[in-house]
Amino acid sequence: MRLINIFSRDFRLLDNKLFEGYENNEIIPLFLFDEFNQIEHGENLKSLFFKTIENFEEELKKLNSHLYKIKLEDLGKFLDISKPDVVRVCYDSEPRTLQRIKFIENECLKRNIKIEKVYQFLIEPKFEKFNFVSFSQFYRTFKYKNFGKIIKRPKFLITPKITFNEIQIPKINNEKIIKLYFKTEEEVLKHFKKFKEEKLENYSKFRDYPYLNWTSKLSIYFRMGLISYRYVINNVNDEAFRREIMWSEFFRLWLFYNQECVNLEYDKKWRNFKWDYDEEKFNAWKEGRTGYLIVDAGMKQLIEEGFIHNRVRMICASFLIKNLHIDWRLGERWFYKNLVDADLSSNLGNWQWVGGFGLDKAPYFRVFNPEIQRQKFDPNFEYIKTYIPNYQNYKYKPIVDFYESRKKFINKAKKIYEL
Repeated sequence: MRLINIFSRDFRLLDNKLFEGYENNEIIPLFLFDEFNQIEHGENLKSLFFKTIENFEEELKKLNSHLYKIKLEDLGKFLDISKPDVVRVCYDSEPRTLQRIKFIENECLKRNIKIEKVYQFLIEPKFEKFNFVSFSQFYRTFKYKNFGKIIKRPKFLITPKITFNEIQIPKINNEKIIKLYFKTEEEVLKHFKKFKEEKLENYSKFRDYPYLNWTSKLSIYFRMGLISYRYVINNVNDEAFRREIMWSEFFRLWLFYNQECVNLEYDKKWRNFKWDYDEEKFNAWKEGRTGYLIVDAGMKQLIEEGFIHNRVRMICASFLIKNLHIDWRLGERWFYKNLVDADLSSNLGNWQWVGGFGLDKAPYFRVFNPEIQRQKFDPNFEYIKTYIPNYQNYKYKPIVDFYESRKKFINKAKKIYEL
């Protein structure tokens, strides 16, 4: 049989369902260039993403194969020329992915081509609806689930030559991001192995301290599809680390069954909440000029490196929502546009958790105090001075009083539950 395998965020050879049955079939690897994603995604993510695709092309060449690259709207023409028996496409929870798959399905249906939808994550969304009321319930349900064996990497591929006017993958030369984060698949596997050997044992003890750099940063490589969730979870026993993997699974499934939460709060009571908007304060938050050191260090790290430590992400998000009273959607979009590991479901899930209106959520009256968080997780200013070297003579004064703004938010939010 002749198979077209459409790659979207799965640019790896090891444990990739798209390579199942490669020995007995012709495989045509294909990448669909979607203009929507060029608008939706930020330069940091795109620079690493396109570099990853470029490297994946080289890996396929070693197997005597080729990654065909075409515009999404040209798929029908490509199908007419390549004449596949089956088209395989991976899906996830993102609305645009599901729209794109609908388009692919229609193009295949017109030509009587079979389509196979492949799920590369851990728990396929085959429930009638998402009945979980908390992450704890979800985690207990799947804690001991067997996620299956790792699929071996292909040793060769039989790829027919197709004559088609391919596109060139854009080159976004963000040298700093590439230098900081780019890795080949083999390098990612070594990175994971090193993390396990050197840091996993004390992960739960040190992960919340941003200056220690004790997290795995695997979120970046999950986003590129350079390593599979199954490979990672099958190779770790640490409870705290496995829970973090399952949080991403929880948010992915939550979004799949609640597509409206891309723009709306899961808790409907919040959908008419009146947010403030102060452009000057919003810009101060974005640029790291709030006068709160740990918030400003986190936002400067985002601008400079396209990444923020997870604890600091929560502090920054809480400050925007509960102290500046600015619409969470603006913050979520800013993070998504700048994060090199921007994952829609995790980003949305975490912002809604912090705000207090997600499925699993922190109470609305839980407000991260930036100074207490700093004292607890960066007591000697090690993280802060990395991004604010002159922190001892910091020129920015707090743009809001923490306690007054906290009280105002709580009083306003409380009225939602009194209606």
